[in-house]
Amino acid sequence: MSGYQMFWLISISSLIVFSFLPMHLAVEQARQDGWISILLGGMIMLAATWITLRVCMQNKDKTLVGFVRDLLGTVLGKIIVSFYFLLWFTQMATIVRGMAEFQNLVMLHNTPMVLILVCMLFLVAYAVHKGGITAVSRCAEMIGPLFVLLLYVQLFLNPQDMDVKRVLPIYADSGWPAILTGTLHSFNYMVDPSIVLMLFFFAENKRAASRAIMWGTAISMLWGVLATLVLVFVTGPHIAAELVVPVYSLTKFVSILNFVQNIDAFYIPFWLLGAFIKLSVCLFILSYGLSEWTGFQNWRLIAWLAAVACLAFVLFSAHRIELSNTLKNAYLIGLAYPSLYIALPLILWMLGSLRRRRKTANAA
Repeated sequence: MSGYQMFWLISISSLIVFSFLPMHLAVEQARQDGWISILLGGMIMLAATWITLRVCMQNKDKTLVGFVRDLLGTVLGKIIVSFYFLLWFTQMATIVRGMAEFQNLVMLHNTPMVLILVCMLFLVAYAVHKGGITAVSRCAEMIGPLFVLLLYVQLFLNPQDMDVKRVLPIYADSGWPAILTGTLHSFNYMVDPSIVLMLFFFAENKRAASRAIMWGTAISMLWGVLATLVLVFVTGPHIAAELVVPVYSLTKFVSILNFVQNIDAFYIPFWLLGAFIKLSVCLFILSYGLSEWTGFQNWRLIAWLAAVACLAFVLFSAHRIELSNTLKNAYLIGLAYPSLYIALPLILWMLGSLRRRRKTANAA
């Protein structure tokens, strides 16, 4: 992949995740100060992405499975990597389910959800099987500019509905406890730096890819802060906290001279295309990583099996309350996600730095 393709892959993947959960979780806790929670969370995830890139630059010629095994040993390395596999699988299941529910809500009211799930997962698995990350990155290169442009432009199409007073007073009503709680609940779902640990191996120019990843993450963070502000300006914090799909709801408010309306007709297909890119990325890195982890060379077959497993999990979790309400689980948001996004990359970076120093000392 070129740096340009990496930029669009990261941008689309981050924006899809950002438009799905973080704004709702932040505003739910911090109310009109939800944008501050998003800003703080964005800074945390930018730092996590930077740390992840340091790890990747130390291990340019290996994927996550390879360099974790080298740094931590075979047994411990496989255990650690299995948690990342579980993270990517869970992300896939969450996005697939959200996408199916979204389509069922706004377009396909009488269509069985299982049919929507099968069609989407078949398309994702087929794309990964036929073209791998090359096909996915080229799709992102084509979709990305229009997708990002649409998401930014839609924020400024309904100035007549915006009321700055809805975001006031700043801080006074919430205080730091509520703002930091909103940050803790939302920042884990803003972007996923862990996908870089697998994707970086496939970049042609590593330095260009590093810059592209940071810029893609920064653009997503900026959009998230602006979108949260606009959401509160238009709906107020109480309604914003109740919206199921906040960004889609913003498109329904757009009305310019009673002529430019119903722009959700543009938003829906691009959002679905973006979800396709995100799901394809997750499926590819999951199947390729499992292939390395198990030693089974046919990663394309693993991709099909992972897609079937994802379908089964989504259908099963829809009937299990304890599985369908894990997004606010204290252990996940307070321990599991921060460990995978921040703590483990930091440990790997430190171990890699120590190993380099020893090699330099021995060579001298």
